[in-house]
Amino acid sequence: MLEKLLRRDKRPLVAVHRGFCGGAVTENTVYSALNAFRAGADIVEFDVERTLDNKAAVFHAGMEPFILSPCFPPVRLSLMSELKRRVYRSYSGGRLSRGVEELEEYLSKLKGKGILNFDRIWHADVVKCLKIVEKLGMFDQILFKSAVFRGKNKVLDALKEYPEAWFMPICKNFAAYETALKECAERGIDIKGFEIIFKRADDEFLSDGFIEKEHEAGRFLWVNSIHLNGRPDMCFDHGDNYALFGDADEHWGFLAEKGYDVIQTDWPDALVKYLDGRARKN
Repeated sequence: MLEKLLRRDKRPLVAVHRGFCGGAVTENTVYSALNAFRAGADIVEFDVERTLDNKAAVFHAGMEPFILSPCFPPVRLSLMSELKRRVYRSYSGGRLSRGVEELEEYLSKLKGKGILNFDRIWHADVVKCLKIVEKLGMFDQILFKSAVFRGKNKVLDALKEYPEAWFMPICKNFAAYETALKECAERGIDIKGFEIIFKRADDEFLSDGFIEKEHEAGRFLWVNSIHLNGRPDMCFDHGDNYALFGDADEHWGFLAEKGYDVIQTDWPDALVKYLDGRARKN
């Protein structure tokens, strides 16, 4: 399944940030992942958080006040059994009947459904998470990602024992990219692609030379059009809102034209429709 990331298809693959959410479908749940795949997404990104009893909860740290009832204590200070009794809120504020899902439960229900991007693994017991993926036989479906630092790095140190795991460093600048190349090479970890973040028009990650070099090396490039704040802060102002309510060709089209292989969005249905239409025209 992961081999799809290395193909140069007619259009970029669509990744979805925490699944496709809204109404009574909450982020980082099986429902949000299934909703994203049904909307045409190729990849669903999800987050994990360590609980007080060292379980891996599928949850993004800091989101308790917005989606969990009761919201206190935070996930990291809660037992997994307690989290299952607490419930998610709908996006209109109502209480739902579902609680936080444990990693093994989440993954097992999504086996064979599509590519999953495992984010924030460093917030949990990395080795335990890898053992769960191994137990479920899902290494062919899961892309791991993490920032890479000089010297000790618990994610890389764990991944080097699992050569079948696909890894993608997160790079916020070119120095981080060079560090990732060096640290992964020293551990014998094969980098399959890079998640790159750029905030300036003259960023190295935007250069045709960089993109061509990575493709020649057989690696894919992942960019983010999501809006975490009022402006897209990860793709130099080529974000979702600008594409949805402005000129999609100037924003989503710009990212596709550059040759990036994966675009992460919060709006998979709209992005899939745009990219498919663009591919037909071209």
